[in-house]
Amino acid sequence: MGLKKILIVDDSDDFRAMIKEYLTKCKLGLEIFEASTGEMGVAKAACVRPDIVLMDINLPHSSGFEAARHIKGDHPDCDVIILTMFEVKVFKEVAQEVRAVDFIGKSEIDERLIPAIKKCLAEH
Repeated sequence: MGLKKILIVDDSDDFRAMIKEYLTKCKLGLEIFEASTGEMGVAKAACVRPDIVLMDINLPHSSGFEAARHIKGDHPDCDVIILTMFEVKVFKEVAQEVRAVDFIGKSEIDERLIPAIKKCLAEH
């Protein structure tokens, strides 16, 4: 069956590197891919067919919500977890509309990200 695949979509190189290192240290058995824009995330998802996408919402050229909508349309079984600095109610509502499985503020990553990923992996 192979490794489960996770795609990190965030415009910050430093943030992607930090999340990649964090996931590697947690030894979840994930193959990790990266994209820096929503468009690149959609294209990368089409190629690698990730099981999970970690999606920022504030991306250059298009929103992470729009990218998540495209990815879910093309790959309905892919779980999208929204990671954002903007923890406002309206964004949480949009996250539900694009069928994100979770909405995690970047300040909550240490407590919430690994449990959310493990829950997704258990369901795949």
